[in-house]
Amino acid sequence: MNIRKLTIRKTGDYRELAPLFAAAGLENTERVPEGFRFGFAAEDENGALAGGAALVKAGNQYVLHDIAVTEALRGKGVGRRLLCSVMAAFQDMGAERVCLAAKAPAFFRNYGFSEIDADEVPGLFHCQECESFGTKCTPEFMVMELTKERLLFVDSCVSTHRSRTRQLCDAWIRRFRKEHPGAVTDIAMAEPGVVQPMDRELILLRNELIQQRDWEAPMFDLARQFRRADYILVGAPYWDCSFPSVLKIYIENIVVADLTFRETEQGYEGLCPCRELTYITTAGGPVGEMDLGYDYIRGVGRMLGIRNFREYRAEGLDIRGADVDGIMAETLEKINHG
Repeated sequence: MNIRKLTIRKTGDYRELAPLFAAAGLENTERVPEGFRFGFAAEDENGALAGGAALVKAGNQYVLHDIAVTEALRGKGVGRRLLCSVMAAFQDMGAERVCLAAKAPAFFRNYGFSEIDADEVPGLFHCQECESFGTKCTPEFMVMELTKERLLFVDSCVSTHRSRTRQLCDAWIRRFRKEHPGAVTDIAMAEPGVVQPMDRELILLRNELIQQRDWEAPMFDLARQFRRADYILVGAPYWDCSFPSVLKIYIENIVVADLTFRETEQGYEGLCPCRELTYITTAGGPVGEMDLGYDYIRGVGRMLGIRNFREYRAEGLDIRGADVDGIMAETLEKINHG
């Protein structure tokens, strides 16, 4: 499966996801959980179910009731994408605290969850009533306290191998989470088939929707996501003096008049409150002053209202005799120390 082509769809049908949860060994999946609000279905490029999650609100408590990935696809990033979508949705719902019962606590700990006693979440779980509790099933009760902060990771780490750009981005995100506990991470995947180029037909449709101020139209999903972000990370390898063309297509989708910017008598006025945009790139050869991708990102960012920018880059990685490990380690050191 190409994880970059994974799509995550919102669903109001718990029964659509229940067989996946049951196959993963989750308990009490034969009935819709009390307080179920909606779920997410992760689908591969062929539309097959790769994972799912169910969100519950019980009184004033928010619960990640179920989350699972099909066995064959575990460890490929499906769970990461799902959990990021879930936590962004909880934040949109106004949650300040999210609880769960985890069979794999180490996974959730990486994203800011911590263990609590069961009596700290009364009425949310019924694990103690289950005959498997303490024997076949020994979950950890966990909680994450949410802030209002949101990071958007624009992932254009297109690669035919283990992406070095993605390695640097992952390190930056780990540092960000330590510095901003409780912030949630949203992901925008810049990938052909996931983002659509603006041809004549789509431009006409966009202009019509802008005139109608129909900002909830699916066409504006990426632009709304971008506008919500407090911090933005863009990861893109250095291609042809800039970046992969699919990132330009993504940008075409987020530059929307009266949504992410507006025209005034003095020029463009940005409508995005992002505090800082970070750009990470890797290059096989030297970049030097030909850093046109970063220049372009800063230009678009300023148009949309962003004023603070930072770049990390590792270059010369494919030059014969290059100390690749040393170059990457030096860049990682810069990232880890801000």
